[in-house]
Amino acid sequence: MIPVLGFATLKRFDLAERLLASIDYPVEHLVIVNNSGNRTWQPKKPDLVQNLWHIEVPFGLGLVGAWNLIVKATPYAPYWVLVNDDAWFEPGQMQLIPEQVDTQALNFLDIVPRWSGVVFGEGMVAKVGLYDENFYPLYFDDDDLERRVDLAGIDKKSIHCKMGHDNSSTLNSGFQSVNSVSYANNSKLNAQRAAQGCLEAFAWTLETRRANRWD
Repeated sequence: MIPVLGFATLKRFDLAERLLASIDYPVEHLVIVNNSGNRTWQPKKPDLVQNLWHIEVPFGLGLVGAWNLIVKATPYAPYWVLVNDDAWFEPGQMQLIPEQVDTQALNFLDIVPRWSGVVFGEGMVAKVGLYDENFYPLYFDDDDLERRVDLAGIDKKSIHCKMGHDNSSTLNSGFQSVNSVSYANNSKLNAQRAAQGCLEAFAWTLETRRANRWD
């Protein structure tokens, strides 16, 4: 059984439904963070999911904040499977996750781009922490985390769980203009943190959240 599977959703609930329909292996906790700010969508628990946790927030946490929340809300898991809502599991592939996961490592699923499906091992989280939530709502968060993983000497592994992915479906749903602002801000932040050799994830700040707003 997979201990935790989580994803964030913002607008394309039809794609989130496709992801839910692709679950063909037992999951103990399925955690969905609904960043849409409305209550028009209520996901149905898939048969193979033991517990469904649907977290609705009035204003979006971004992908970074949502994925962090999924981990923080299930702190006793040995690993966390985190995927984009516009991705889906190919038939028979989910079972490879518990067979191949390294709970001390950062694991990548077989998906393009590779950060669209990752598995955080408890050992990695204990040593490196989570995403820096100042990279709101997304982009360059993965560059920063991978740099910290490398500096900490954490292994990076591959899990041969094939996934499909409609890349950039969120951006193509009306967020191109606001992303141009947040993308530039996050690029600058990433360069600053890399130059400083930062090993920790900084705390969430109100200034960053407001400056990079997508709502």
